[in-house]
Order: sequence, then structure tokens, then C-alpha cells
Amino acid sequence: MQVLEPLPEELITSLRELVARHIRKAILEGRLRPGEKLIQEELAKSLGISRQPVREALRRLEAEGLVVHQPRRGVFVREYTPADMREIYMLRRLLEGEAGRLAAVHMEPAQWLQLEQINEQMAEAAAAADGDRFVELNHTFHHLIHVGARSPRLVELIQRVWIGDTIYGPLFLPGRAERSVSEHRRILEALRQRDAEAAAAAICEHITNAERDYFEFRHGQPPR
Repeated sequence: MQVLEPLPEELITSLRELVARHIRKAILEGRLRPGEKLIQEELAKSLGISRQPVREALRRLEAEGLVVHQPRRGVFVREYTPADMREIYMLRRLLEGEAGRLAAVHMEPAQWLQLEQINEQMAEAAAAADGDRFVELNHTFHHLIHVGARSPRLVELIQRVWIGDTIYGPLFLPGRAERSVSEHRRILEALRQRDAEAAAAAICEHITNAERDYFEFRHGQPPR
């Protein structure tokens, strides 16, 4: 048999990202429930692909905090208790609010323009009901602000709590995407004005609104 050339790396990567996106959406929409076991063979069979991209996609989702690997048991959809969620939102306000305060001092006009362009793309994705695209752009928007703080240790801490349902879940709630775009504009305006306190306050309000929407949708009540 003739030996075939390896598939291009970008093709392998794109397949992994596509599988991760597919599984992520199923988790966030509740079709894969918290605590449910994810069997690689079954996922691969249902998607009509080999196990390798599924395995790599699950590693990506584990890093995002959406699944958890339990030794000798397998991979499961991660469960977050209400107490877990409240704690994560509280830490996000503390850390990301400070990142906004610093970013207001350090970010350059070219970065403001980049944030504005990303947010307009988010508005387009929301109008087209493209949740996957919206999630990716939202991550980029916030990450640019985190990096703009010019505090690598702060970014590292934020990445440790930038996980799971608190990040991705609310974006799939009715109307949340459109509200996020509007809230982003207030954050961007504070950054442009180099108003550190206003930037921190706008980011904290944005996170608080996402928390409120999450708890009202998932639990029928606002967070305590």
C-alpha cells in the first residue's frame, strides 16, 4: 500500500476545534447534562470521525472547565453547585475589575479600535443567532482587556477562574448576547476615557448582570 502524506496540521486543528465547539454547545444547551459520562467511542461514532479529535476536543473542554477527567472512571460533564457559581462570579469581579482599572491606564488607541471591531462582530453574531461565533468573540474581547492590564500574574489568576458555565452558559440565555454587546460598549467608553474607576465598575456590572441572568434562568431566583 502506498504511504499517504500526513494531513495538514491546520486541518487536524480545525477538526478538533469543530468537535470541541459541537460538544460545548451540547453541554451549554443542556443536551449533555451535568455529571453525564462522555464516552469517546460513542461521541466519535455519533460524529462519524475517529477518536483522536474527540480526545483532543475533550482536553480543550477540560481546560475550559466544562468537563472533568476522573482517573479510572472517565470524562464527565462538570457539575457546578450554586455555591460554586457564586464564588466564581465573586472572584471574577475582583480580578477582572482590577484588570479593567489597569487596562484603562495602559491600553492604546489601536487596542480600543480592536475591541470596538470585535464587539461589532459580536453584535452581528447575536443578530444571526450564531452562538458559537459569539462565544469565541466574547472570549477574545475580554482577553484583550485582561492582557491590556499588563499584569501577567493577574492574567494568570483570571484564567484560573475564567472557566465553565460562568463564562459560556449565560451567553446562551435568551437576550443575554444582545445585553452583553451593550454592556461591552460601556466598558469600551470607560477605557477610551481612561477612567480607571468607571472601567472597573462597568466590568463588575457586566459580570453581575451575567450572574443575575444565569441564576434567574437556571434556578428561578437571583443570586444570594
